[in-house]
Amino acid sequence: MPRKRKTRIKRGHPVAILIGLHEDNAVFWRIFSESVKPDIIIKRVRKRKYQDSKQLYHFHEDIVDKLRPIIKEGLKSALLVSPPKKEYSREFLSHVQKHHKWLLKKGENTVVFTEIVGAAKTQGEVFDLVRQDYFKDAVEDTSNQEAMLILENLDELINKSSEASKILYTLKEIENEIDKKWKRNEIKPNYIILTDQYLENPQKRRRAHRILQIAKNHGIRTKIVSAESAAGLRVESFGGLICFTKSS
Repeated sequence: MPRKRKTRIKRGHPVAILIGLHEDNAVFWRIFSESVKPDIIIKRVRKRKYQDSKQLYHFHEDIVDKLRPIIKEGLKSALLVSPPKKEYSREFLSHVQKHHKWLLKKGENTVVFTEIVGAAKTQGEVFDLVRQDYFKDAVEDTSNQEAMLILENLDELINKSSEASKILYTLKEIENEIDKKWKRNEIKPNYIILTDQYLENPQKRRRAHRILQIAKNHGIRTKIVSAESAAGLRVESFGGLICFTKSS
């Protein structure tokens, strides 16, 4: 009897990081366009109502430390979920405002935070959450804000270009750029940004996915935006795909 092949769950592209803040821990979840994946759990030393200011400070620092590599990957849309009538999200954002303003200041590492009321401790709770219209709207809005910040860098580059800066719009140009071997002092692209519509185009899908994989291998940040969002409409005006290199 032939063995049944396991059905492969379609993950989709990265969209946001979800952080469920609870009385005893913080649970990280990766939100993809087609799925949700648990990431890591950060435990409080003791339940929130028993934590002193020092313990709370270290708990929040642990969350920031976990965010650092995620930001480096290029994922900067963060959804903070707290139960009703709890101030866990507000406490964390207050900590960020006080000790990590670099996360909020406009620049390459700006993170867009959105607060949501709900529960995100278990897989069942998260699956219930992601089905809600208000959650879908929050994800789309947060991702769009992140993309608009990226496009501000593009606008700056268009208005004030330099010899080392470049903007590429075609598959062929971008393939040539990422396939080459960079010299030690040569600047790699800052971002490759494209719409979900472009990524799913049957004639371009394979090459677009290859570009995203190579970009990831080279540490080049990528962003996929909804073609219907404000940021997506802007990217569509350039053809649906943009790669830009901005010299410092």
